[in-house]
Amino acid sequence: MKQRFTIKEASIAFTGHRNIAPEQKDKVRERLRKAVSLAYKEGKYQCICGMALGFDMLAAEEVLSLKARLPYLQLIAVVPFRGQSSRWDLAEQQRYDHILVKADKVIVLSDTYYKGCLLRRNDFMLQHSNFVIAYYDGKQKGGTYYTCREARKRGMTVVNLF
Repeated sequence: MKQRFTIKEASIAFTGHRNIAPEQKDKVRERLRKAVSLAYKEGKYQCICGMALGFDMLAAEEVLSLKARLPYLQLIAVVPFRGQSSRWDLAEQQRYDHILVKADKVIVLSDTYYKGCLLRRNDFMLQHSNFVIAYYDGKQKGGTYYTCREARKRGMTVVNLF
């Protein structure tokens, strides 16, 4: 029997670009705080994050910071493969490790990298949620485009903070 780690109706998936302009980060954090808080009021308290650089890690940090105010809020880190952060600079690796230590649950999907594993991670997150908070610029390429498109095909609500 498959173990359920999320309640789909209570789960939010995050997707977004790796690069956020430095002058936009505070605005994006504020929009994230508001969007997560609003979703929480609607009964969504499980936050599923793919742990990529950029928007994903920003979202994870905001969820962790909101936990003091929103007591049932949970962070579920979905890591596409072991060693995901191994090629990142040291500061980003430390940030990543700090988030993983604080997460309520960490799910590692593969022991090794393989072509397509990042999209499989995105599919996994969509399969276990019914609501998406995105940071998407509207360009029709890349993982964020793929995830937003797939979410809409599934009839999921996508809130875009871009």
